Amino acid sequence: MTTAVTEPTGARSRQTNYWRVRTARTRAPAESAEQAWHIQHGHPGGAYCDLGNELDPPAHHAPTLLSRSRPTGRRGDAQEFRGGCLTCDWEGPVHRGGGYGDGDNEAVEDAHDHAFPGWRGLPPITQVKDRWQIPQSRSRWAQLISLYPAGWAEQGAPLLSWSRYRREAHAPPHQGRPRYELRIARPPSHRDKPPTDQGALF
Repeated sequence: MTTAVTEPTGARSRQTNYWRVRTARTRAPAESAEQAWHIQHGHPGGAYCDLGNELDPPAHHAPTLLSRSRPTGRRGDAQEFRGGCLTCDWEGPVHRGGGYGDGDNEAVEDAHDHAFPGWRGLPPITQVKDRWQIPQSRSRWAQLISLYPAGWAEQGAPLLSWSRYRREAHAPPHQGRPRYELRIARPPSHRDKPPTDQGALF
């Protein structure tokens, strides 16, 4: 009789369990580590994240991305994703997809719904070049985050930008930008209404 392995819940606990499996400190075979829920590499709290791995949880809800692979037989492994929080044990619903904007985007958005309810109403960046230029300009950045709810910018609320193509993957935080950059669909254009000049706003 085999006993089912019960995984802990919560992003931080799952990440600890993942490393225990990888380093052969559990009964599960080390090569099965990718089948355990863990923080996706490069995302907050996970391996290869520029932001490091703080031992103490943040004082506010902080979004991250959980993932695992599931064997599917002859087709190889399938990827599953869900949003997570580095402060509490909240976890979002499971999304299946191949990553790179397929499945992982939905999970990251769930995590932001948890940490920053209403984030979809934040002002977006509408030009690709401004994705880098606005955060580097003190005055333009101050103008942008002045439109955020109080305290959100300091807590790592996301930077929104128009997608260049369908399902452009959301970008995790990194050392130069300690917040997610979420790519949102460009609104439909109205030929009878001239586009807003973003340069005039910032």
